[in-house]
Amino acid sequence: MSSDAPELDAATEGVAVQLLRHLEWQPEGFSIVFLFADVGPGLSLGAWLDQRLQLQGKPLQPLSAPADFDEHPDAFVDRLIAEASVYAQQPGAVWIPLHRHPGDAQWNRARTNYLARLNERRFLLERDLPRPLVLLLPVPFKSDARNVAPDIWHVRALSAVPKVPPPATDAARNLPERLNTLPPIADDRPLPAYDEWRRAVEHDAESAFLPTAWSAVEELLLAGRPADARLVAGQALTLARKLRERAGSGTDAETSALRDESRSLDEVGEVAQARGNWSDADNAFRESLGIRRDLVERLGSTPQSLRDLSVSLDKVGNVARDLGNWSDAEIAFRESLSICRDLVERLGKTPQSLRDLSISLSNVGDVAHDLGNRNDADNAFRESLDIRRDLVERLGKTPQSLRDLSVSLDNVGNVASDVGKWDDAEIAFRESLDIR
Repeated sequence: MSSDAPELDAATEGVAVQLLRHLEWQPEGFSIVFLFADVGPGLSLGAWLDQRLQLQGKPLQPLSAPADFDEHPDAFVDRLIAEASVYAQQPGAVWIPLHRHPGDAQWNRARTNYLARLNERRFLLERDLPRPLVLLLPVPFKSDARNVAPDIWHVRALSAVPKVPPPATDAARNLPERLNTLPPIADDRPLPAYDEWRRAVEHDAESAFLPTAWSAVEELLLAGRPADARLVAGQALTLARKLRERAGSGTDAETSALRDESRSLDEVGEVAQARGNWSDADNAFRESLGIRRDLVERLGSTPQSLRDLSVSLDKVGNVARDLGNWSDAEIAFRESLSICRDLVERLGKTPQSLRDLSISLSNVGDVAHDLGNRNDADNAFRESLDIRRDLVERLGKTPQSLRDLSVSLDNVGNVASDVGKWDDAEIAFRESLDIR
């Protein structure tokens, strides 16, 4: 058993052991268990159970909700029913973590819908799934589960609210990858931009202030509410398109509206990326990139239009890299790097232009490193590092400048480690550690 297993307090261990005994002693035949937990505790409990059940040849069989669960909860129920025979052939309980994004309104509606549909299919589950089914839900859902799914609630084998402490960072990294797929714990921070956007939309949607929506999207993503962020981003894009259509072709107002549409597309892409919908993210970022190329044509190579184009190229490059399309990523990042160098020449060594250049160099270095071109990667990372040292000297030890410097040191250290330059790697890593 791993030494990284999360420790449980006495009260929680009693619940965990009770569930463990059920899964050990009744591995055959359908049964249902309701667990209500926050994200971190749910992850801890899953790891605790799985580590013990694996020793008996009965590991948990995780079935995680897809990124579009908030849009198609019925499809996730259909998937469970359709794959019941597959799970029936494997030992171990089916583990369905549905406690992600507890504060997200759309996810909560989807959870309610999912439980209701599952309740309607109780007969099919009992007939086709001769295994325990463990449903992991947010704590506030305990009061709703009984009313939403009365049939399966009344035949439940167990319901509990475990309070397992979340795993330490290093322990979490070593948990089984198939169970360690949950996002950061959502917090309850205030959402002033989101609240303001909702008030504006309710009052007069077509007069709402687009930058408020963009800020609201960022707030919601940080708060672990991607479905709500998707809704706001979609509303912002719809409004931006309407404003562009009203502006009239060839006018200054259209130019401004196009820039707003491009920014709104970026927000749509950021949300899609956060939800793991790489294709949607790529489509949004590429459409935004097309608009920004058009703006450069219309406005000429102004500093603002060029910087916007560089940002779009970085977004397209990041998605390409995440998808393993190294060639596309390299093309986008190198074009962005060329623009950033040009802006430094034209604007001088301003903090913004230098930081943009250092980011572009890091992106180029990352792709070169991924492709095994370690000399190119080292050159790009070291140039980025020199810039970031300069920025620390000029700006002082701000949190952002120090974090950037630490990241650059890690990049240089990684390349040195790859080529066996252990002394250089140790020096870089130790300096990065001191900064952290």
